Amino acid sequence: MAAVSTYSDLKIGLVCSGFVLVALAATTYAVFPRKFFRITLGLMLLVLCRIRMTSGLSYFYTANEKCLPDGPQFSYTFYITLTGIVGSVIHLVAVMLYQTFMSSWKYRPALIFSMVVGSLATIVDWIIIMRWNVAIGIPDKVFFLLGNATFENLTNILHAIPMSAISAKIAPPGMESAVFAYSVGIGTFCFMVSNLLGSAIIQWSGMKTIGEDCNFDQLPRLIFMFQIVVPMLVGIPATLFIPNVQQTEPLIDWEKERWYENESNRTFDSEEGVTNEEAVDLRVEPLLL
Repeated sequence: MAAVSTYSDLKIGLVCSGFVLVALAATTYAVFPRKFFRITLGLMLLVLCRIRMTSGLSYFYTANEKCLPDGPQFSYTFYITLTGIVGSVIHLVAVMLYQTFMSSWKYRPALIFSMVVGSLATIVDWIIIMRWNVAIGIPDKVFFLLGNATFENLTNILHAIPMSAISAKIAPPGMESAVFAYSVGIGTFCFMVSNLLGSAIIQWSGMKTIGEDCNFDQLPRLIFMFQIVVPMLVGIPATLFIPNVQQTEPLIDWEKERWYENESNRTFDSEEGVTNEEAVDLRVEPLLL
């Protein structure tokens, strides 16, 4: 999809991505139990609703004086290197906080909390874009490091931990590696689509992010709509697809579902008189583990 969008057209890339998403959802519905499908659909919506405005924000923060005279004008060294170091430390802190306070929560409250906090953390970007921090005497670099660089990385990890746990716990016994890879692959593709959609929105908004006389007038409105409002309106209801159980409990009772056993024990050659009891497990995955 990235190659299509880069070398062909962004609209074509989005259309192709839409077809792939529908195909993935249809395949999941056809192959797996309905409970697995509902959980996967919830995970897809939780990722897709977090539309990324990273490209527009990056240009805003690093725009030079000719492009944006009253902008933050961060150097690439500061924006990439220093924030990367801070982000690495915050990742460790986020894991410790999650293990200490949120590991005993049920899945839905954990996902809703991370979604709400992640949306509210975007207000830091919004304040810097509106230049309100400068109006009250807080320098851009200080406000950025204490706000965006800290809370964005923090909320990303708080959101990613339960999502990864769900992808791991919905895998049936004996097929863990294949199904986990399938679930994570869908999540990664949805993340790419959310980035692609964010780039398309920025392009279609008419913003000018390079050259002279740059125009970022639409950026505050886009940040508010697609990184605060949309995640709450779509992400919070999407958690209803996730069973509201403790994180230590199984999400799917595979012994009750007996999904893959029914598939493997089906009579496959009636002419030779092979019965269900004599049928062998034809799955490849258990042999690979």
